[in-house]
Amino acid sequence: MADGPPEEKSEPPSEDWLVTYADAITILMAFFVMMFSIIKPTSPELLDAMENSVAAGAIMSTIVGATAAPPTPFMAMVEQMNEAAGEDGEGKVETTATRRASTFEFKSGDMFAPGTADILPAGEPTLDRVAQNLILLGIQTYKVDVEGHTDDDPISTAKFPSNWELSAARAAAVARFLISRGVDPERISVIGYGDTRPKEDNRDINGVPIPENMAANRRVVVRIER
Repeated sequence: MADGPPEEKSEPPSEDWLVTYADAITILMAFFVMMFSIIKPTSPELLDAMENSVAAGAIMSTIVGATAAPPTPFMAMVEQMNEAAGEDGEGKVETTATRRASTFEFKSGDMFAPGTADILPAGEPTLDRVAQNLILLGIQTYKVDVEGHTDDDPISTAKFPSNWELSAARAAAVARFLISRGVDPERISVIGYGDTRPKEDNRDINGVPIPENMAANRRVVVRIER
């Protein structure tokens, strides 16, 4: 019986295209790095988004071997506040930071007696740290917005006819404290929002108050930005 034709051995598919593909990706990434380095955005929000972009950081690190940018004064300020709060065992302030701003949020219950705008002695050390860090910020072109917020429980007293007055008075009290510690008054703005910007729903779908949400909504926010 005659043998059939010898079987042909199949060769593995060529992967030369991977080299071309990788070169194209590298060139594309380099192009975006170059564009990222020369663009001059006019919007602070856009600048923050670009500078904090994880993808941009990965591209920069891959292509040019760049290391992560050092913390800005705003970010360092928040880090110092968090470290101090941890050492004191306090959780009286919530902090956030971008490269161009830092925010400190205080619960009104930690700062004021109910229905008043007088800062409690227990709240002064934390505010004092904000003021001192702000003075040492090292940036001259900053502004400070102090916002007062309340829950939706109505108030009607001779001193505070509504939550508008109460929220504004609390914000003003914090502003006066910062000024007393050396913060430039020309850089401070005071805003009273009343109950118009809650973090959480004050009441459930049946209109029943939610105490923990109402407590979260009663707050003073200090926002520092360039």
